[in-house]
Amino acid sequence: MKMLLNIAKKARNRIRAFRREKSLERAHRTHRLEHQEEYIEIDKFVQKFRCSGGMKYAYSSYKLWHLNQLLQCHKPDSILEFGSGSSTLIFSEFVRKTGGRLLSIDEEEKWATNTQDLINLNSGDTSDNIEIRVCEKVFNNGSFPKEIKYDICLEEEYEFVFIDGPSLQIDGIKHKDAVNSNVFDLPNLPKVIVVDVRKATVEYISQLSRLHKDHYLPYVSDLLTGRRVKFDYNYFSYFIRKG
Repeated sequence: MKMLLNIAKKARNRIRAFRREKSLERAHRTHRLEHQEEYIEIDKFVQKFRCSGGMKYAYSSYKLWHLNQLLQCHKPDSILEFGSGSSTLIFSEFVRKTGGRLLSIDEEEKWATNTQDLINLNSGDTSDNIEIRVCEKVFNNGSFPKEIKYDICLEEEYEFVFIDGPSLQIDGIKHKDAVNSNVFDLPNLPKVIVVDVRKATVEYISQLSRLHKDHYLPYVSDLLTGRRVKFDYNYFSYFIRKG
């Protein structure tokens, strides 16, 4: 009996995953038709990263579109990125046009160099207000929750913080329950915090926000809810500071 229940459960999960994948395909297809002009520049970024071995997923263009929308909505003067990559191209273009500043941090020197090269290739020059810094990651296995974060202390303030690093892999094991708490080490909390998937970190920030008089309004990624998505779904989770 137990075996039959397990088989039925697996079948339901497969059906649910199939339906969700189809809803994502429809959402991306519909969204692209409605925003064709906006995808022209984004597709160029995606192509550059695919040529260097990244951004292989079908949703890559929508991901960058959503990130750009958040930037256009909140217009930050300063951006801090934990984990460099394709998002760094979006940030660097925004900073060049608005005159702000960007600091992107990554634990892999090779990946950071690759991202810097793509930025230079895209813009044709370097900029003093765009920096990619290599920094070691630390694993605090004894903390609760577990932490995988960057070993860095920053004194500057940032309006917009993006969390997509460091890698959750430690000695070949992926610790999905580990969080990155670097944002709470900053001297002042940012106006906007954006998290790329990382369910544990999203839950951690949500809990801390509730404990500290609800500093932030949470908007959880539709990818973490398990529901079917609409054509304008939230790819990222993000938190907007009140006041």
